[in-house]
Amino acid sequence: MRIGYLACAEVLPGAVKRRPDAFEHDQEVAAIRPALEACGVDLVEIDWRLCDPTEFDLLWVRTTWDYVRREAEFLAFLARAQEATRVENSLEVIAWNLSKRYLRGLIDKGLPVIPSLFVEKATPLGEVFDALGVDEIVLKPVIGAGGFGQSRLHLKDLDPRAEMSAELFAQPLIPEICTFGEISMIFVDGEFSHALRKTPIAGEYRIQVIHGGKNQPYQPSTGEIAIAKSFVDSLPAPALACRVDLVPHGEGLLLMELEAIEPHLFPEFGPDLGPLVAKACLNRSLTSAA
Repeated sequence: MRIGYLACAEVLPGAVKRRPDAFEHDQEVAAIRPALEACGVDLVEIDWRLCDPTEFDLLWVRTTWDYVRREAEFLAFLARAQEATRVENSLEVIAWNLSKRYLRGLIDKGLPVIPSLFVEKATPLGEVFDALGVDEIVLKPVIGAGGFGQSRLHLKDLDPRAEMSAELFAQPLIPEICTFGEISMIFVDGEFSHALRKTPIAGEYRIQVIHGGKNQPYQPSTGEIAIAKSFVDSLPAPALACRVDLVPHGEGLLLMELEAIEPHLFPEFGPDLGPLVAKACLNRSLTSAA
């Protein structure tokens, strides 16, 4: 059995100019490959843009971090790939998760999500602040990743002529993200695997390592896992792996992101991640064969 570990050119070993966070790619491969090899599975790292799907029994969308610049090409590739072999996570899940507008659907289901405002046309920022009823907001790309392309705005600094385009959406800045940080829980085949806590550097709200953030172990409560699981269960189809990012607020937790396209799985905090992934891959292979 051959599994294609789909990546982008900038993270693959030997790239002329590797991304500074390409070490995350290396960490995942190092954690997962031995478990798959023990099951007789060959894991092949490959640039998704150069991949021939017919050469693999399963394609696993992983460090394809350039998809935000090539949305149409990426989705077209996945559609072709699904005609030739099994793709995880499925195109149905990825297409749903690609635009942050999926947050509106989760809010409509009554799930605890940070309030999120989307617009269909350029809208004065004054109206955005009024609609959210807060003094500080974060503008984020509707299609984006890694905390890039964001801006933090305070009402007192507002330019009355400023607008928010339809390519962006707005959320209140949750103050706990700057003090406590974020809880990330990783699920494999729908079951909880492990968790971690991400904290930002002083003066920053973004918790990603590439923005100076730090990671540490975290043991969630049964209740916290149940909240995260409610989001996993809301996916339009089962996911081989996904990550739920939550921020404490008041007495509960609010969803920051449900990452189901290419979530980093933080293997350093999950010693059983490799065997869990290997089992999930083999289960899917058997299902496809049947």
